[in-house]
Amino acid sequence: MRLNIDPLKCVRCGLCEVACSLNRDSVLTPMSSSIMLHVDDKANYFGLVLKSGGSCLVLARPEGTSTGQQAGGSGGPGAKPILLREACDFCEGSPRCALICPTLCITVVD
Repeated sequence: MRLNIDPLKCVRCGLCEVACSLNRDSVLTPMSSSIMLHVDDKANYFGLVLKSGGSCLVLARPEGTSTGQQAGGSGGPGAKPILLREACDFCEGSPRCALICPTLCITVVD
């Protein structure tokens, strides 16, 4: 199972972060979620960053989605804050971020 993220469908609602944190810690705080919305208001640019197994990051940006390892001090969008969080556990088989996404930006792929 994996999550497919289409950043061009994202409307920056933040529901994915909140649903993830609620599932993880039973509180509504995006700081504990495994998925993070990266917004750069100056450039009117945004994307999603998902921490999957270990320190593997899925970067979903308007120009495409990429997967890779990043060191703790590297510079990509949101790299340091997301690396400090726990990796996605797919909510025990029913990812809440995909269930709550109003635009189907996040979907589950078997």
